[in-house]
Amino acid sequence: MQPSTPISESIQVLHVDDDPDLVELVATVLEREDERLTVETASTVADAIARLDEMEIDCIISDYEMPGRNGLEFLETVRTDRPDLPFILFTGKGSEEIASDAISAGVTDYLQKEIGTEQYTLLTNRVINAVERARAEQAEQRQLRAIETAQEGISILNADGEFIYVNEAYAALYEYDRGEMLGAHWSLLYPDQDTQSMRETILPAVRANGFWRGETTGLRADGNTFIEDHRLATTDHGELVCTVLDTTEHRRQKQAIEELHSTARAFIQAETAEEVAEITVRAVRDILGMPANGFHRYDETDDRLVPVTWTDRTEELVGEPPVFEPGDGIAWKAFAAGEPLVYDDIATNDDRYNPDTPIRSQLVIPLDGRGVHLIGSPEPAVFDETDVSLAKTVAAHATAALERVERERELTRQNERLATFTNIVSHDLRNPLTVAIGRLELAQEACDCPHLADVDQALTRTETLLNDLHAFAQAGTVSLDPENVDLTTLCRACWGHVQTGAATLVIDTQQVIHADESRVQELLENLFCNAVEHGGDAVTITVGDLEDGFYIADDGPGISDENKDLVFDYGYSTSQDGTGFGLSIVQEIGDVHGWELRVTDSDAGGARFEIHNVETSGT
Repeated sequence: MQPSTPISESIQVLHVDDDPDLVELVATVLEREDERLTVETASTVADAIARLDEMEIDCIISDYEMPGRNGLEFLETVRTDRPDLPFILFTGKGSEEIASDAISAGVTDYLQKEIGTEQYTLLTNRVINAVERARAEQAEQRQLRAIETAQEGISILNADGEFIYVNEAYAALYEYDRGEMLGAHWSLLYPDQDTQSMRETILPAVRANGFWRGETTGLRADGNTFIEDHRLATTDHGELVCTVLDTTEHRRQKQAIEELHSTARAFIQAETAEEVAEITVRAVRDILGMPANGFHRYDETDDRLVPVTWTDRTEELVGEPPVFEPGDGIAWKAFAAGEPLVYDDIATNDDRYNPDTPIRSQLVIPLDGRGVHLIGSPEPAVFDETDVSLAKTVAAHATAALERVERERELTRQNERLATFTNIVSHDLRNPLTVAIGRLELAQEACDCPHLADVDQALTRTETLLNDLHAFAQAGTVSLDPENVDLTTLCRACWGHVQTGAATLVIDTQQVIHADESRVQELLENLFCNAVEHGGDAVTITVGDLEDGFYIADDGPGISDENKDLVFDYGYSTSQDGTGFGLSIVQEIGDVHGWELRVTDSDAGGARFEIHNVETSGT
């Protein structure tokens, strides 16, 4: 036991005596003797018991002779519920018989009343000492309970290297009963070739430094060995405290996690739910070493769990896995609850789907409303905490992959609908628009009407809108065909495709980027047109390099701070003739490439569009 240390906390004392003047005097003197003491009083045992129920008391001082029940009867009542509460019998009726009875009843201390105040100094010391001992014992009991319930193996050796204490975890680790280990020498637990290293290297290091930690080889009762994480520390009394943890499971878990990281790439690349299921089942079988497992997908249409894929071992044990309807078995129970279920033996579980199943251990992990992953074994109590943790990790990867597949499938459907819509609009409107433009030309030749010019302008704008609408839809839906693109060559080609008037292009880049050339051409042409549209025919446009991309800058009027967050929004345009599609198309093309677009001011005070996260041919 560790030596007790002086207490600094307050001490609540209950003094019970049928003499009101005496209890008042004792309370006053004790509180004056030591400021940590606070004394409550009671004149009968009944009052004292009521006080005990109302407040926390650290020590009782009680007289012997009192009306109703005496001090020893009070002590007996206290010990029923509070066996460790310090109880001091402070009585004027002194006799060897009473003292003997008090000690037998479990009194903490016995003190006879005397004349004078010196006795109260002694009483104060007795109270403080009793509370110090009680609190130290309580702390030690808490420590022992913590040691007993610790997952690590903990033992204490005396100076001769013999076990004087082992907790359950320590004994179980080496597969001994605790009684077998007490009194045995530590060499019992190590192979002969390792005991010399312990004696000559490890133990001297502990004595010199007071502590040592490292890996040693433990020897179990059946002769098998294992690698253990071993910590040794000395106490003030020359004892040696040993803490041991079997690293076998830790190493297995670490290795499995490392292998699961490589599986994560396969999850990311999976394109269908069936692929996700196959990767999940294979990972649990091959990496986690659980040969009997299967994957059920939730069918929203029919409200049931349908088997997707399973291992050969699963089919050997249970045949082809069944379809689970609502309420069927443990699988549906876990799916509905959304929480993993682990059973050491489902043979005794009424929720099992098949009463005759050879499966004993069962682990069912739900996949966030998308299905369940069932893992079984014909042996009972197979799955430990590590197994459950690793299986949940695989399930988390599978759930994320299923969510991504669903999201991409829905996005594909939306893109297909959008492409169909834009194609219909472009095709069905272009024909009547062509007819209208042709008829307008005939009308302008036949008559001189001032309204025809407005009609011409409206039809021209409509044609531009149709072209931009089609380009905008295609920018985000057409699949990419990336290749190495020389930015200088492409910029010159794009400059020749757009109406630039007297504008000037300065190319200050040597980059070769890896991208879809046709998409980049659209991006550059839209940015060039935007610069000319807002900067005028005399504008100078510069294309330059960034660390991770390139920029297009001009010396035009620039973009105000309040509009920089809006320029890529569909419909945004400061020009009366603009359609608001141009920069939206730029944003879409950047998004499908995974680029980041930023708008800032150029050195000349105009607009500067920066394209970041661009892959170059050298990266």
